[in-house]
Amino acid sequence: MSEANRILGGFGPIVLAQDFDKEYINAFEHINKREGVDIKPLAGQSQVVNGTNYAFYCFVSPVVAPNVPKVNRLELIVVNQQGEHFTQLSDRVFSEPVLVPPIGSFDSVALRDDFSEAELRAAQQIESLEGVNYMILAAQQQVVAGLNFAFYSVVIPVTPNAQAFFARIDAHRDFDGKLVNTQLHHINP
Repeated sequence: MSEANRILGGFGPIVLAQDFDKEYINAFEHINKREGVDIKPLAGQSQVVNGTNYAFYCFVSPVVAPNVPKVNRLELIVVNQQGEHFTQLSDRVFSEPVLVPPIGSFDSVALRDDFSEAELRAAQQIESLEGVNYMILAAQQQVVAGLNFAFYSVVIPVTPNAQAFFARIDAHRDFDGKLVNTQLHHINP
């Protein structure tokens, strides 16, 4: 990811979970102790303050009985590290809300390996756009007159010294299969 200079006091570049170093892993282990859910980090950022703040973009899946609908969500969880002590500062859901059953609402969040055919085709269309690189990690869809999508992505501008960021990309696929009304929303820690 981008190693651009960060704004003093701001969060640094996005780091994908697969690239976490020991510090990120140690901070994430504090979050991973929650009961009743499985938490998978997708990416993170750090900020040097009084200690270090870590912001984790996480896929959260409830542990439920086999016959109970599972509603996965995405959360932004921020922890502060001071020495060996960790404190959770905030936790907020940033994925679209889901009704059970999801009639008229967005469906549960899916990771890239579990995308529906429609999500996969729309994600590929977005990732093929020029001028910005999109690394779509998760998605939701809503059946309307066509399909609404909410894609969760690391966005990497191709301009010099630009810093990657996490974002939600809203898009609508019409009956002709075209993506229209595409909007990008930064997700900030």
